[in-house]
Amino acid sequence: MNDRMSDKELDAYCEEWVWWCYTRRFYLQPGAQNILARMQPAKVKEPPNARNSAEMQYFNMAIHAMFEMDEHKELAECFALLYFKKDDRVKVLLKEQEISRKTYYNRARSFVRKAMSLGRSFQVASEKMRVSCQESAHETM
Repeated sequence: MNDRMSDKELDAYCEEWVWWCYTRRFYLQPGAQNILARMQPAKVKEPPNARNSAEMQYFNMAIHAMFEMDEHKELAECFALLYFKKDDRVKVLLKEQEISRKTYYNRARSFVRKAMSLGRSFQVASEKMRVSCQESAHETM
């Protein structure tokens, strides 16, 4: 993951993130089911498996953090529509935001680049806190 990724590489990375998000729900076993639910055949025989990397977790945290920030609202809408929702609202969004299709793609990819940067910041901060906690624990022994 770096800032110099091509548009195709960014698209592939985001597609990997979408797949990663989809597979996280298989980490937990479903809760107790009633008798009728247990009689139904399973919809998924083997749960899908995406790579589990800290990088993807920090990227995911950054995306969710940026969705909460008002200054990223327009970029977030473009990102969500391009990579996550994938519905036919593109023309509606283009009209609402009064932008061209090229601007739409640029905004979505700008959001991705900013999320990647924020994700790296989260990762660095987490590593520094981990090291600091280890040093503090070592000093108290």
